[in-house]
Amino acid sequence: MKTMSTYTTGELAKQFGISVRTLQYYDRQGLLPATIGPNGRRQYSQTDAQQLQLILLLKGMGLKLAVIKEILTSKRGTEILDLMLDQQVVLLKQAQTATEEKLKTIRKVRASLVGAASLPIKTIQDMEQIMKDRQRLRQLHVRLIGGGLLMDVIEVAGFIASWKTENWWIFGTTMGIAVIVAGWLVWHYFQSVCYVCPNCQTVFQPRFWTAFWAGHSPKTRKLTCPNCHQTGYCVEVIAKVK
Repeated sequence: MKTMSTYTTGELAKQFGISVRTLQYYDRQGLLPATIGPNGRRQYSQTDAQQLQLILLLKGMGLKLAVIKEILTSKRGTEILDLMLDQQVVLLKQAQTATEEKLKTIRKVRASLVGAASLPIKTIQDMEQIMKDRQRLRQLHVRLIGGGLLMDVIEVAGFIASWKTENWWIFGTTMGIAVIVAGWLVWHYFQSVCYVCPNCQTVFQPRFWTAFWAGHSPKTRKLTCPNCHQTGYCVEVIAKVK
């Protein structure tokens, strides 16, 4: 910072990157009174410049100008500053908590919108429904994974039991059960989801075997829309509860 013996209002304002009007306001409020120079113009000393630096520092901490003035003019300024900073820490922590909650909400909404870009949102109810539907879709995926793990357990248990008893009918039976469970899981899956056409936004549920053999990604399936008859990767969504 460039140092000078005296500053005009404009010079001091420029030195600290603030407006002349701000400096004049501090003068009127008694925060940083200017002196009148020989030429009749307001001027500030180096001490005033240092005090302005302190004012801006305290203001940057979020303290109000009335509090800053009390700190600067009181003989117990240090005690007042310590008390005010304690209060400011509490307020900033509360604001930080509120900001973190907002960020959590934003992340939750964004996660719910993944794969739902083709769906209209006109009311808060639409947003809430999309979030509920995405939650139901995640729960469906969890059930599928759980069912797949159950099949693995059945197959391994059947194999071990057959190997120990040398009775391979046990393994054959468990494999039959696993196939039945797998078939039910696949049927339940395709009964629980629909697809959104990327071209006309029609929501439809394809025939079982059409969906089963269709090419797919984790969140889409290549299908032909029954409304516009365009073939493309349609977005998977949870089916409406009947």
